[in-house]
Amino acid sequence: MIPLEVKDDEGKSTKRTVKDIYTDLKAMLKIPGLWNCLDYFEIAIGKQRQENVRFPHFGWLSCSPVRGRNGSHYIHIGTITKGRYSLIFEGRTSQGFHAACEVANLCAEQLRA
Repeated sequence: MIPLEVKDDEGKSTKRTVKDIYTDLKAMLKIPGLWNCLDYFEIAIGKQRQENVRFPHFGWLSCSPVRGRNGSHYIHIGTITKGRYSLIFEGRTSQGFHAACEVANLCAEQLRA
């Protein structure tokens, strides 16, 4: 499991950065070989300038496969807070819906969505 928070020497919990969580998630996708089925997997464009900020607080965490207009399948990982969705990570695979589901499921499991 990838922790979203860490404890400091005093036992106080602090959210980890988006970049650190991305690095751990990327490493976990390489273990079962899912990384090879991805065309890309990265921090969402809207968050790239904020990759060193703390992972946002959220009500729900969503990890889902999404079909694109071009026939590719995307993996969206985002937060939902007060009815607003914020995309954090995005990936794409051209190997079909099943591959997108496997990636989304692993991400959900690792992030405890």
